[in-house]
Amino acid sequence: MRDDLKRVKKKLFLTFAIAIIGTCAVFGLLYYLGIDWLSYYIEAGSLMIYYNEKPYIDEFQQYVSDNDISTTDVEQYDEWMAEHDVAYYSVQEMGKVIYNKSNVDKIISPAKNMYDYRYTGSYQLPVQFADIEAEVFIYTGFTEKYYIALMIFDVGLSLMLGIVFVYLRIRKIIAGYQTELEETQSQEKKARQEKDDLMRNMAHDLRTPLTGVMTYVDVMKLENEAYVENMKNLNFISEKVLDIRTQVDNLLDFSIAGSQRPIELDASMDVEYIFGDYLSDVCAQLMKSNYEVDAEGISFKQVKVAVNMAFLTRIFSNLTDNIYKYADNKKPVVMKTAFTKKTFSVEIGNGVCDNKTLLKSAGIGLKSVDAMMQRMNGSMSFKREHGKFWVKLEFPIV
Repeated sequence: MRDDLKRVKKKLFLTFAIAIIGTCAVFGLLYYLGIDWLSYYIEAGSLMIYYNEKPYIDEFQQYVSDNDISTTDVEQYDEWMAEHDVAYYSVQEMGKVIYNKSNVDKIISPAKNMYDYRYTGSYQLPVQFADIEAEVFIYTGFTEKYYIALMIFDVGLSLMLGIVFVYLRIRKIIAGYQTELEETQSQEKKARQEKDDLMRNMAHDLRTPLTGVMTYVDVMKLENEAYVENMKNLNFISEKVLDIRTQVDNLLDFSIAGSQRPIELDASMDVEYIFGDYLSDVCAQLMKSNYEVDAEGISFKQVKVAVNMAFLTRIFSNLTDNIYKYADNKKPVVMKTAFTKKTFSVEIGNGVCDNKTLLKSAGIGLKSVDAMMQRMNGSMSFKREHGKFWVKLEFPIV
């Protein structure tokens, strides 16, 4: 997982780096091509300058004629230029500059030619002053808005292309990562399913010869009732075979409970109907085996739960086997029920025998109980308290 995240981070870093470089490259290309085309269109390819300049020249000619202004009356036509927000103007006679002036502090680079009399000679128009006729060029900065608009368009388009590139790359990265994740999950699920199948098959395969051994031991017991030593050995063998079969059953339960295959819960029923028989059966079995049972804490209310009866049977069988194996038969087994607003619980506590080590065992039995409870949307917990080992089964009330 950590390697996958590093790989994704590397791809994202590379994506953003390419996007930044690409955005700058696109901006530069569009900017220089756009500036060249726009400059050609304004300065040579159209009459835009003439049509924008002509009204100002006509008005300036009227001003000069009305006030009898000569080319040397610089202050007077300076005043007129300032009133009309003229950015730049020049006055020439026969190609010789008489006067020129710029009224702006900063010049946009693409429009710099409009402020240079060496480039504006072809745009000059005649004006009759009091002393001579001169050529005048008046520029009001009208071309600058086109260059600004081009720059805004260039920036916007470049950023949009960069964002689209990043978006498509991230989608591709995420899609690839999801595909890899799905493949990994599929492989894990397949491996888990194969493991579950193997465990179940092993459990079934082990149960068959164990059943045969148990049958043979029972036959031998009948044949050797008169021989005390033989009976002692056969009882020992029988006990160990039963232990092995119990562990195999626990392994099978754990495999079934841990399987990813969906299970169906039976229809919800009253807790007394479901658990009354199970708890009575556990009491009867324990008492038959000379265990003292305290069942005074068992009571029921009119509430319903939904369980899988096959799982529930395995759970109580498992807990009963644990009591036989690990409980102190000189101490009472306590069973009780409890209710909250949302849950119904069954608690079973038994005395802990010092020479029986439940808590040091592999705990497959309890793990299988926990797994089966989770599959039924419930929970299992256990604790050791005041010399007793308690198991609590908690079911959600429907």
